Amino acid sequence: MLEVTLEAVQFAYPSFDINVSTTFERTTHTAIVGPPACGASTLLRLIAGELRPRSGEIRIGTRVVNSLKTSRRPLLYVTASLDVSSRWSVQHALVAAVRTRTLDREDRHREYALAVEQWRLASLLERKIATLSSTERVLVQLARIELQRPGIVVADRLFEAVNPSLLPVLVDDFHRMLRVIGATVITAPSSSHELGLTDHILVMRAGRIIQEGTAADVFAKPVDEAAALATGEVNAIPVTIRGDLVDSAIGQWQVDPPPFAGDGVAIARPDDFTLAAKGEDSDLIFGIEEASFRDGRWYLRGMLSGGVWLRVAVPRDAKVHKGRLLALRFDPSRFRLVPGGTAPLTTIPTDVVPLLRDSR
Repeated sequence: MLEVTLEAVQFAYPSFDINVSTTFERTTHTAIVGPPACGASTLLRLIAGELRPRSGEIRIGTRVVNSLKTSRRPLLYVTASLDVSSRWSVQHALVAAVRTRTLDREDRHREYALAVEQWRLASLLERKIATLSSTERVLVQLARIELQRPGIVVADRLFEAVNPSLLPVLVDDFHRMLRVIGATVITAPSSSHELGLTDHILVMRAGRIIQEGTAADVFAKPVDEAAALATGEVNAIPVTIRGDLVDSAIGQWQVDPPPFAGDGVAIARPDDFTLAAKGEDSDLIFGIEEASFRDGRWYLRGMLSGGVWLRVAVPRDAKVHKGRLLALRFDPSRFRLVPGGTAPLTTIPTDVVPLLRDSR
């Protein structure tokens, strides 16, 4: 298997330029994440050969591939869309995939049968591609990847159209399959489910890599709001630090030593807030504006003074309805304080964070 190296790769956009230097080690799984329009998909297309860089080098192994077409690069570029004729049957698409490998007839039949069983496609074999649902198309795409057994997989939002109830299982099976193959994987994930299955993540903003590390590292110590949003739901609460006192919309607290002076943001996860017990003092009174139930908990959303939205996760047995006031506790030592200097992100990046569902 080969590593992929980007050396001072630049690509021009009207609003910003992509400028990236990094290496994707062989057999590792890397996710490229960030807020909308961060440049992740463009970077994947540059690696795959769908776009040409303005300058810099893209190397696969020791070979510079800037001028090579996608079909001549030793990789497989995939999205949620199938790059086969919509008039083909599923069987036709799978047979075409396994024929890209130099196998004898018996081995081709065995590999084909295993892929059909693994991805539960037996009932779909005679169906035309055009008649498949979005989730069924992704299943066919996963089977085609397994049959082709590429050394490098570049996947852009592969699971964006998958039924949410099937997403965790399919993502887990996909990464397990590629581990067995030993492929180098570079992906722009469509959900946060994929992050925990990768070895490394790159966080991009406006065409630059702003942070890299494991998903756990970035989650625990994001360098700014964009990095925090890339790894899950987050509250970005405006703060002002004067001396050792932090002033914010959710209250005041002391920090020693202060990480900076002046305006900034406190990054707090929904799990950082808990319900105050009966008779216990509260740190914050929170009014519910919206509520959704997923993953066994309530996810609440409400507006505080100054137009600051707060997202809070509470147990499933909590009494929840719009307009209800909740007494909350929080431990400010769990918050990540980062200085200002970047424009605030006003939306959750829906390419990596699931939207609220079953809203009340």
